[in-house]
Amino acid sequence: MFKKILGTSATRILHALANLFMLWMATNYMAKESWGLSGIILLDISLILLFADMGGNALVFYSSRRKIFSLLKWSSIWLVFIILLTSSIFLFLSFSPKLFYLIVPEGYAVHILLLVLLNSLNGFALNILLGKEKLKAFNLLFTLQFVLMITVMAINIFWFDISDERSFVIALYISFSISAILSNILVINLAIKEESQASTSLKELLIYGIITQFSSITHLLNKRLGFYFIKNISGLGALGIYHSGAQVTEGLRLIGQSIALVQMSAISNTNDSGYAKIITLQLLKVSVLITLIGVITLSILPSEFFTYVFSKDYGDIKTVIIFLGPGVVALAANAVFSHYFSGTGVPRYNLYASLIGFVVTLPTVYFLVPTYGIIGAAVSSSLAYFAAVIYQWIIFKQINNLTFFDLLITRSDLILFKLLFKQFITNRK
Repeated sequence: MFKKILGTSATRILHALANLFMLWMATNYMAKESWGLSGIILLDISLILLFADMGGNALVFYSSRRKIFSLLKWSSIWLVFIILLTSSIFLFLSFSPKLFYLIVPEGYAVHILLLVLLNSLNGFALNILLGKEKLKAFNLLFTLQFVLMITVMAINIFWFDISDERSFVIALYISFSISAILSNILVINLAIKEESQASTSLKELLIYGIITQFSSITHLLNKRLGFYFIKNISGLGALGIYHSGAQVTEGLRLIGQSIALVQMSAISNTNDSGYAKIITLQLLKVSVLITLIGVITLSILPSEFFTYVFSKDYGDIKTVIIFLGPGVVALAANAVFSHYFSGTGVPRYNLYASLIGFVVTLPTVYFLVPTYGIIGAAVSSSLAYFAAVIYQWIIFKQINNLTFFDLLITRSDLILFKLLFKQFITNRK
């Protein structure tokens, strides 16, 4: 398990560094408005993806229990349905241009739909690889995607002198396309070689997936609803700053996400509830501690550091980090709890947690953003994350008969930290 955690963590660390390099390019060579527009495009893609990938975690859960071709068939049928439905909604909204362009950047509706299609096809394959515990292939493909992303974006900016949101969109197209082709080749090979399994149905995928995905949808709105408010109230320039600060801060949770992915893969392939409880509790402490150290480190850096790295227009990034940082620590715990509930077949608790967070998000973003701008958006997100994770802890505690004192670091946790650190040092030699 340690090798899997470290391998996945190393991939996520590389991803974080790649995101920082992409952020450096964007903040130094693109206007704040163009980078803010890129953030809206990515947010629109992400929101539609959550509906298109309604069987996401279901694919992880059922990939070792059902025929792969059956999983791919029904996932693709659902994807086509969502693309057609979204196209119809876009067409309807286009009769009210002011509302339409508030949500969908002008001229990018078709591009958003095509990028959803490409990313969904890639996502289906990656989820199946994860469910089959093919973590090496999963990590390699994940790495390939973000390496292509930053490489193509760099070529667009430095070679072709494309210094607006188009450089970002072109990079998305190429990275999604190549990764989708390669990941599906691997999955089709697995499908050909797999032993006889029962077929699945769209109903089975949706029963499991709808709860999980609606949880993810509300979770994304908890994180990003402020984007639309900032764009409408403060403009694309302010959104560019907030987008950058959110990327820097949320990059810290990538290690926690990698830990949670290994946890999800392990739990999905066992029926031992005691093992699921122990591994979740220990990885929860590891994830939160590492993220907390990262947040503190970023928060004490001087504002001059951020203006030096990201140009003079982005000095307010530190403000976003300070107010969003506590929420990112909560997100580290949220990821572990969410993968526990999904991996043990009770994803409804993730939905309830996200809905609780959304109940907090709606009023806080409405009242705080007009008055406090990007600070208000950061505070709103942090409050929502804490509300969600407190609920998840209460449920996890009840299911496993735990107390608050079980959150304290124990000798066995220290042994785990030591083993992880030792393995990390050994792998670097």
